[in-house]
Amino acid sequence: MDVRAVPAQHGRMLSYQHAYHAGNHADALKHVMLGEIIAGMQHKQAPLFMLDAFASRGCYDLRSPEALKNREFDTGIGRLWGHRDEAGVPAGIRRWFGLIDRHNPQGGFRHLPGSTALLADMRRDRDRLAACDLHPQEFEALRRGFASGRRLALHRRDAFEALRALLPPKEKRGLIFLDPSYERKQEYRDIADAVIDAARRFATGVYVVWYPLLPEGRQQQLFDRLQRSGLRKILRVELDCRDCPPGMRMHGSGLLIVRPPWHAMQAMRASLGWLHDALAGDHGRFDWLVPE
Repeated sequence: MDVRAVPAQHGRMLSYQHAYHAGNHADALKHVMLGEIIAGMQHKQAPLFMLDAFASRGCYDLRSPEALKNREFDTGIGRLWGHRDEAGVPAGIRRWFGLIDRHNPQGGFRHLPGSTALLADMRRDRDRLAACDLHPQEFEALRRGFASGRRLALHRRDAFEALRALLPPKEKRGLIFLDPSYERKQEYRDIADAVIDAARRFATGVYVVWYPLLPEGRQQQLFDRLQRSGLRKILRVELDCRDCPPGMRMHGSGLLIVRPPWHAMQAMRASLGWLHDALAGDHGRFDWLVPE
């Protein structure tokens, strides 16, 4: 059976596996910014609920056949690793490098923590994490890599169904991370509608939505729907990269952050600037899609 095209529930196809793209410039942006957001939220002592709705396998072997096929990690962690000991590296970048070190006791960056590993590593004793994936092979890898328990729940379930079932959580504060593949054009609108619905039911949550920058510019559908939703305080963070491999259509990526923590704002801006310089970015963007 071709594991890259598995029939799924609700008429969707589970053809995406992140291992083919692990460690690229988009991963660098999303994981550094996730770390900044969690650190900003943890300035308060109250417990956090964290939901990784499209978790995939949680940690990646960059020497696997999938990762080596297109070597997309050369556009991200492979280019950044040599800058790790330079002067002026922002604290958030150092935090990300430190998390990678934790997964590579022999040195290097072969084993790259994905979003689930990052959130699990940054979780405090009082915090709780749920990670979801519907793809059978991806979920099995997730299950092998993480021990499910009271503070870390693994769910083989559809991300959109999980948002409805798990929110609002018992905790009054939370981070919801949405990192879909956007294989279907409709998914830009589906993600926007899911965020709008979830943010109305769990109004104290911070919502982080990743999106690719592609020649078609379909992210505008996501922007338009959120701008008309009535939600306020939506930050846009983008990194557009030059010198991507010719076959790599995604030339950059971005995050929309609904209600970003104030304590993270300055740190996110500093880390974005460093990533922009280190990755020879064409431009970075840090502005309000929707202001307060």
